[in-house]
Amino acid sequence: MLQPGSTVPTDFINLSSKITVPTSTGDERGLLGLAFHPQFTSNGKFYVDYSQVGTGATVIAEYTTTGGTGASNTGDITTERVLLTIPQPFSNHNGGMVEFGVDGYMYIGMGDGGSSNDPGARAQNRSVLLGKLLRIDVNIPMGSPVPYLIPPTNPFTGAGTARCDGGSTTAGTTCQELWTVGMRNPWRWSFDRVTNDLWVADVGQGAVEEVDVINGGGGNYGWRVYEGTTCTNLDPSLCIPGNFTMPLFVYNHSGGRCSITGGYVYRGTQGSMPNGSYTFGDYCTGEVLMWNNNAQVLLQDTPRSLVSFGEDEDGEVYALFNNGRIDKISRAKASADLDGDFKTDFSVFRGSENKWYAYNSSNGTVRQQSFGLAGDIPAPEDFDGDNISDIAVFRPSNGTWYYFASSTNTIGGLQFGSNGDVPAAGDFDGDARSDFTVFRPSTGVWYTYRTSDGGYSIRPFGLMGDIPTAGDFDGDGKYDVAVFRPSNGVWYRLNSSNDSFFAMNFGLNGDIPTPGDFDGDGRLDLAVFRPSTGIWYRLNSTGGAFVATAWGLSTDVPVVGDYDGDGIEDVGVFRPSTGTWYVLRSSNGSLLASQFGSAGDEPGPRYDTP
Repeated sequence: MLQPGSTVPTDFINLSSKITVPTSTGDERGLLGLAFHPQFTSNGKFYVDYSQVGTGATVIAEYTTTGGTGASNTGDITTERVLLTIPQPFSNHNGGMVEFGVDGYMYIGMGDGGSSNDPGARAQNRSVLLGKLLRIDVNIPMGSPVPYLIPPTNPFTGAGTARCDGGSTTAGTTCQELWTVGMRNPWRWSFDRVTNDLWVADVGQGAVEEVDVINGGGGNYGWRVYEGTTCTNLDPSLCIPGNFTMPLFVYNHSGGRCSITGGYVYRGTQGSMPNGSYTFGDYCTGEVLMWNNNAQVLLQDTPRSLVSFGEDEDGEVYALFNNGRIDKISRAKASADLDGDFKTDFSVFRGSENKWYAYNSSNGTVRQQSFGLAGDIPAPEDFDGDNISDIAVFRPSNGTWYYFASSTNTIGGLQFGSNGDVPAAGDFDGDARSDFTVFRPSTGVWYTYRTSDGGYSIRPFGLMGDIPTAGDFDGDGKYDVAVFRPSNGVWYRLNSSNDSFFAMNFGLNGDIPTPGDFDGDGRLDLAVFRPSTGIWYRLNSTGGAFVATAWGLSTDVPVVGDYDGDGIEDVGVFRPSTGTWYVLRSSNGSLLASQFGSAGDEPGPRYDTP
């Protein structure tokens, strides 16, 4: 465990003498689950799910801290009280997660026992605990002859049922511990802290991965009769859809995906993701994904194996990887997202009227905001950290930034810059708020005012004539100082993750730099728009694929943004002559065209000029 303020972990409890150590890459045994009693603060009780040394059986055991309260920092191995021992016929599909619901009962996830295609048909056999979710009551009275109780509201009690303390009962009799039936290998599941629904990620066989939403006991979720929504033909006579509860959604094994890792429904306080969205991932690809509005969105594409997720007291979500790394998950903000729905909004600044116009993608309404003067440069960014872009301008005449804070509906201002500076605001310090930043072409110097602490930095990087292209190219959650040099078509940047220098030729003189995360891996890709041909060229940061897309006219303004909310930025242009937007949706390759603006308007999303 890691104490607050410490960087040195210490053992909470060492159970290595009790646990089977995996012997191959397909061996999934080990220490698989940990849950603290709802009254841990006062009783010091916690519970683990582990594979028993020698036998490999699943053991659910209770322990108590050395002090008998939550104030103690160590668990006492001598206090072990075994609740359940469930024999495992194979070394994989052990399930392993244990958790308490708001009802105070313990829920236990059990896989089907392993191998492929559930050879013992255990997931559909109600006389065994394998391939199920279980629910038990660990709060036994003093002197109880049994290690746990059966909750009276469990779905299978009464005649024809029995306790299955040893993992099974006689054929034809249903185990009273069962909460649900038909699970293959529920690998990480969680309760929605608002609805109390149970979201279960169930690892598939060879075709699909599935997510089930459980809002009550007794359901049959299909395995091995169904994999996802498809009949496996392992038991063809049983393939009657009405007899089973189908998953909320599935995804296939394309692109190397092979094993789902369940996460959490987002109910956080920091607006890192849409409220009610579900975060999950794939072990094999390392992708962190989100299910929102009945669509799957890629949040991060990592090179690591994704083993689990966690949730803190504020409801913020974290991803855990097999190399010990823990990342806080936050969906990338869409540029010029003025209504907080994680989509770029069509917006324009009309200097002739000193007014902004924005089409709110969340509800289809039009916002009009008097803000700015003729000659101001539009620069909407999230300066107050509420995940909504604030209407903002940089005024070259006096080097002052003006912004309308979306969190408080108040106007702020900061004199930071000089006439001739180019606004290049972004989150350079990783505090989820954009920092006021300018690039001074006359000297090639960057000036940044940090919103995190009110300090500032001065960094020479670039030459006269360079175009600033700051953004998160290395995927560390911080903007990197970067420029595009039209004279030689070279990109230069300083990676914030390790201060390494990067240079690459990609583009020609006259090209407009249009960096964006076009492949959805959480890192900006090098990209340019060539007005002379109306072609976009980009180099994907993952895989290095070169992509050319004809989209636009020579007089169009490129406006990169995530207009369809899929977490991947779209190719888009604004046509000043007609005030029309043309967007190529990354989600389905379709055209999104909208007349929103007038001749002379400046688009809100960040853009550059050659």
